[in-house]
Amino acid sequence: MSRRPTKYPINTIRSRFQTVALDNKYQIFIEPNLDVYNAASDVGVERRFVDEDLGLYVSDAVLPGSSFADVEVSGDRQGITERMPFKRIYDDVTFTFMVDRDYKVMRFFESWTQLINPLHGQTDGKANDQVMTLSYPKDYKCTMSIAKFNKDYFETGIGFLYYCFIRAWPLSVSSTPVNYDSGSMLKLNVTFRYERYVMENVTKGMIRSGWKGYSDSFDPWMGQYGSSSFRPTTKSNNQRNNTSISPTNSAGYGGGSGNPTNKRGSGVKDRGRTGGNFSGAQQQNKRGSGFTTRKQSKGLQSILKSLK
Repeated sequence: MSRRPTKYPINTIRSRFQTVALDNKYQIFIEPNLDVYNAASDVGVERRFVDEDLGLYVSDAVLPGSSFADVEVSGDRQGITERMPFKRIYDDVTFTFMVDRDYKVMRFFESWTQLINPLHGQTDGKANDQVMTLSYPKDYKCTMSIAKFNKDYFETGIGFLYYCFIRAWPLSVSSTPVNYDSGSMLKLNVTFRYERYVMENVTKGMIRSGWKGYSDSFDPWMGQYGSSSFRPTTKSNNQRNNTSISPTNSAGYGGGSGNPTNKRGSGVKDRGRTGGNFSGAQQQNKRGSGFTTRKQSKGLQSILKSLK
């Protein structure tokens, strides 16, 4: 069904456009791990600066975006060509930092880069035989986030977006030009790469669970969407009673402990049949402790003797 144009009064349009969001209200949060904190501390950048001040120095930021990589699929007989996505690609984000007069911003990102790609050799790093290595991702990948809000957010509590970058790291720290002419503010551009982003209260994860517990399989016998009613692993009666289960005997019956003091039942139920060893059944007829009557026990003993 096609839609037709609608005539709006100018006052209606004006009132609606007064609610548009502005691009100058945001805040950046960087949450390094202990290794990044320690690397920054080694160059004189304290943890308090990273937690409280570093995000305030961001003069330009970008909200994250994503795209899909797709593949062309052609029908063999239908003559139809379609494009289908097979992977989601998350865009890199670039933040522009104002540099403080103590150059802590620049030293922090240089220490982070040095953590990713450390030098080995002399401590000053100036020797010709320095060796470069790469650290494990868990050592340098961290969590970052950006909060976008409106100017009246602190009064109304509405108009708020929160993006969390999972396992982010600095892909590039750009060169910073300096000159004698303008004497303008020194700025540093840093591009971050991350595995994915999560938008708070928008991004949802679907739990797949099956009779064996949580599963990452699409097989309905292994896991199901939207259901957490899986069968948890629990201890059996034998485990709760600290009784052992003997191996299956030659006649094919499930073995039991045959402990005459086990009143709750030491046999193993297998498809409706209750098994136990013969000595336990003969000594005492307890509920679930083996065969139900001494007569049945003797009858089975005679059958086994005839088979020998």
